[in-house]
Amino acid sequence: MNSQRGFVLVLTAVFLLMAGLMLKPFVGYLLGSLVLAFVLHPAQKYLRRFIDERISAFFLTILSVLVFLLPFAIIVSTVAGDASGVINDVTQNEVVDIDQLEALMAEYTDEDIDIRTQLRDAVNSFVSTALGGFSQILGILTAVSIGVSIMLFVIFYLLKDGEEFADYLKDLMPLPEDIADSLYAKTYSTTWAVIKGHVLVALAQGAIAGIGLWVAGVPNFVFWTFVMIMLSFIPLIGSFLVWGPAGIYLVALGEVHAGIFLLIYGVVIVNLTDNFLRPFVVDESADLHPAVILIGVIGGVYVFGASGLFIGPVVFGTLKAVLEVFNKHYQEL
Repeated sequence: MNSQRGFVLVLTAVFLLMAGLMLKPFVGYLLGSLVLAFVLHPAQKYLRRFIDERISAFFLTILSVLVFLLPFAIIVSTVAGDASGVINDVTQNEVVDIDQLEALMAEYTDEDIDIRTQLRDAVNSFVSTALGGFSQILGILTAVSIGVSIMLFVIFYLLKDGEEFADYLKDLMPLPEDIADSLYAKTYSTTWAVIKGHVLVALAQGAIAGIGLWVAGVPNFVFWTFVMIMLSFIPLIGSFLVWGPAGIYLVALGEVHAGIFLLIYGVVIVNLTDNFLRPFVVDESADLHPAVILIGVIGGVYVFGASGLFIGPVVFGTLKAVLEVFNKHYQEL
């Protein structure tokens, strides 16, 4: 390597590092913008046949606020509020005597354990991790305004100039044109498969199960709906881990009709959502293993907050597409 190439590489690395440091606080917003722009891109292609692409991009950006961002912010703030009530419901219920349980544990372990405090810390930790990026900055108006503003600008320009930007990135790739085209095509199909077959199915199943909790009168149902959406990324079991025990809990409290209703509703309605909707929308050729999806959800939530619920599986889907393309064409490079 001559001195000129070395200088260019060092200069590139320095500016990439600086750019990365500047983008780091907004990574969650930027990735969320990419996902939303990706979902809205087919609508942009259709609308720009009839109206100016700037108008259609602006219309879809506003639509993303009304349909995705605003409801998401409301739900997240509600979940954060509901989480504080979960501890009270657990520690003040009539089924489990917390004081008696603490006495038994002290008798057998010779240690004083404050179950209420530990439960409160556990829920607070969950909220801080799962809702972290959002719940913590909701109280800081400036940070929220900057993040959302960047997100909206990025969505608008990705819708308006996204195809040109994709072509620019393709030209920067030191890959033959056929391999670059294959990488883009595989990434596109896999990302759509993940969004349709996992993200949308989890949202639908969790929301439908949440309706059952609401009808049955389960307290803090919004918080538990959020938990069920996360669990719904796991096929077969999924949201059962919440609505099943919730139904039994209601029966134990004497709310027999509500508990039986919730159990029947879960077995019939919620399970049908998973059994029929998932096979209908999943593209098996681009599907991900359930274990990978689960790790993507948990890791995404841990790194990006609530928005990672959707970003995590998409990141793993994109990684799978990249690995498959390079495994297929590696010998040609």
